[in-house]
Amino acid sequence: LMKLPVILIGTHDSIGVGEDGPTHQPIEQLATLRATPNVHLLRPADATETSECWRMALTRTDGPSVLALTRQKLPVLDRTRLRPAADARRGGYILFEPATAPVALVIGTGSEVQLALAAAEQLTGAGTPTRAVSLPCWEAFESQPPEYREHVLPASITARVSVEAASTFGWSRYVGTDGVAVGIDHFGASAPAETLFHEFGITTERVVDAVRQSLAKGTR
Repeated sequence: LMKLPVILIGTHDSIGVGEDGPTHQPIEQLATLRATPNVHLLRPADATETSECWRMALTRTDGPSVLALTRQKLPVLDRTRLRPAADARRGGYILFEPATAPVALVIGTGSEVQLALAAAEQLTGAGTPTRAVSLPCWEAFESQPPEYREHVLPASITARVSVEAASTFGWSRYVGTDGVAVGIDHFGASAPAETLFHEFGITTERVVDAVRQSLAKGTR
């Protein structure tokens, strides 16, 4: 409310906390923070995106920023074949682009960007060219010019899937009526993170299936 440039850093941002018990697994916090006026929620995908999100938080002067970091160990994305992490400063960017025009796109945030990327590459290799988008900060992305937002998420591509290990609430703005939001809309359980992600369907395989489901919707 006071527009102070406060920076909050949170960890253990998903059901990946697993064995700490279901009461410690936040599924609603990302949607809650995004719904809070003037808060910028930043959920980076790897170490390089984290440094860019930290830069965004440090240079913001008109309100608070929250970095939502994960407990899981994440690979550092190979920027020699993917778009540079500096693009994260725009809130969202094309991480992976197939050689031919994409017919579908997968959007991820935080630790699930690696699932979005793996799914896009798998689909592309199987003959369905698919774009992977990293969307670490909705608020920063929404502040970009319409031309840039259309470039990243073109209206012509209606086959869209989001993947985030949290509530799917709010994702309809990006996946649309033919899209699918992969997430978790119920309380978690106590088990190792890998087991939970598998049991709750937050996997590369689920994202691939969701893209095919979305493509089928668009051909009705």
